[in-house]
Amino acid sequence: MARKRRFGVSLSEEVFEELARLSRAIGVDRSKIISMATKEFLSKELHFARAHECEGVLVVSYASESRAQIDELIEDSARIIVGRSHFHARNGCCIEVLYLRGSSEDTWNFRSSISGICRACHYIPTCM
Repeated sequence: MARKRRFGVSLSEEVFEELARLSRAIGVDRSKIISMATKEFLSKELHFARAHECEGVLVVSYASESRAQIDELIEDSARIIVGRSHFHARNGCCIEVLYLRGSSEDTWNFRSSISGICRACHYIPTCM
């Protein structure tokens, strides 16, 4: 078993309560959930840690009222967008599935910009 290290983590009361609620609901201790979440975060973000040509899918969900802002960001980043599909969810949300190809820096910047507007934003790199 891998050696474990302890360190202090400060969470807002709201996030801590959600973590505790999830822990009870799925029967997994909080440390395990934090470890799983950290591994997931690192696997997503370390992809951008080295400069390279990037290719993958960006899935975003946003309120339909934000469509004009999203369209503007997409238009501004057209050079890295290979394909786009737009869907309407039953709850009034819009879903965009964008196939991206470009530098890791351009991909990171686009994802960072669009994630500030979206309810959810997930980048999935293609096989490397």
